[in-house]
Amino acid sequence: MFLGGFLGTEEQWIAFVPKWREALGPQRPFLHMNRLRWKKESTRRLLEKLGSIPDECNLTPIMGGLRYRDYEDLVIGTPEERLLRGYVACIAPMVIQILRVIPNNERLELVFEEQREYQHYANMAFQISILDTACRQQPWAVTSDGKPKLAKWSFVPKGSTVMTDPADYFVFALRQSYVYPKSKKAQWCKPILQSGKGEGIGVIMKRDMIRNIITSTQTIAYHKTLAQWLSRGGP
Repeated sequence: MFLGGFLGTEEQWIAFVPKWREALGPQRPFLHMNRLRWKKESTRRLLEKLGSIPDECNLTPIMGGLRYRDYEDLVIGTPEERLLRGYVACIAPMVIQILRVIPNNERLELVFEEQREYQHYANMAFQISILDTACRQQPWAVTSDGKPKLAKWSFVPKGSTVMTDPADYFVFALRQSYVYPKSKKAQWCKPILQSGKGEGIGVIMKRDMIRNIITSTQTIAYHKTLAQWLSRGGP
């Protein structure tokens, strides 16, 4: 499971939108990776053209990832099973790492594509791990004037804005590069992975890492422990 997207200032996103729309062309209002025709050379050219735009606009890749089967046996059949499914377990470390990186005089607004199955649990994860008192005591979680760095989060319908398009492309590319690294899709999606000079913000958790976190905590304590662990340096 991967979550990902791009981090930027308002000015950087304003610069991004017209460049992305121009690259898409008049016949394609949004990018839908699962609708692309992978036998057409025009698809490769489109992905190559789009892949460089986040970097041109100085957007920074952000990501969270894990393999659910690495810890499935620890949560299946327990009250924690739905909360700790891959989608939600990716969110907290990704967001915490972003908060640690952004300056102390800036605040963060997150916009996700709508996720009806796990949206409720994602909201719970934010409330527990990001806005919790234990986290607010961390210097990376608050601004210099004492406000939470995480100002707001929301969910928007898929296809409602091109500003979520590069996230769709980026996460698709991450999955292909990890699961099918020699495939045509992995090769054609490489341009988006070169954004940020191949570096980004976030955590791709390995088996021992995620198992140790889950076995040492219970539902609510999971996110608190993860936040404290990352505040000491993380992976």
